[in-house]
Amino acid sequence: MALAGLTSELQIYYEKLGTGAPIVFLHPPGMSHLVFKYQKELAANYQTIFPDCRGHGRSSTKDPESFTIWDLADDVASLLDHLLLEEAYICGYSAGGSVAQAFVQKYPHRTKGLILSGGFSQVSTFALKKQFQTGIRLAKNAPALLNQILVSTHSNSPEDRKEMLSYHKQTNPKTCQRFYQESLSFQCTDHLKEWRFPLLFIYGEQAEYMHPYRRIYARNVHAKAKFVLINKALHQLPIKHYASFNAEIKKFIPCLT
Repeated sequence: MALAGLTSELQIYYEKLGTGAPIVFLHPPGMSHLVFKYQKELAANYQTIFPDCRGHGRSSTKDPESFTIWDLADDVASLLDHLLLEEAYICGYSAGGSVAQAFVQKYPHRTKGLILSGGFSQVSTFALKKQFQTGIRLAKNAPALLNQILVSTHSNSPEDRKEMLSYHKQTNPKTCQRFYQESLSFQCTDHLKEWRFPLLFIYGEQAEYMHPYRRIYARNVHAKAKFVLINKALHQLPIKHYASFNAEIKKFIPCLT
């Protein structure tokens, strides 16, 4: 558990556990590293790194209404610098995948591989666009309600719920709103064919509104990319189906390192 002082005005809180191939886990807006609490068991095999994005959890923010998704990607690069890591696997969940993709787009030479859980290269469907618009509205007008909704869909126990509700109250609502807005406008579909690093895409079988994005990736990325559908699962894979999710990461990384 530590703070990385990226600048005099910005500090990123992160937790680092284990040794081996480094994996950085990136959360969506309104959440924190706690959404990956069940990935801490991967520290038995890897160096696992769990940051709070700027303005979320215990991380500070200096420009809550003007940063870009590329700034968040730069934060990841600066965190790697702080940890003296040249490269890492980058794992993004949901809109955390926007930051992950911005990172690999800007820093392909620092990317050992990309893992996306419920990822999308752009928001292009009505269902996902409405989710983002709702998130933006709630972050602006009812951040406490947004926190309750996100926690209720991303908790496995009363203990999970209590911990997340309390921790996420530290998040700057303006930063959360901006993160939603930036992810809504982010687009990297035109660059997917350029990616040459290992790729793993994981989706919930029952999260049908996300399947159009799986097909976009399948049409555009290199042939060796791996696609996984987790049976009887919705979107919240890292926490609701962590055993299957972690197993796929273990299958993906050992054969590539």
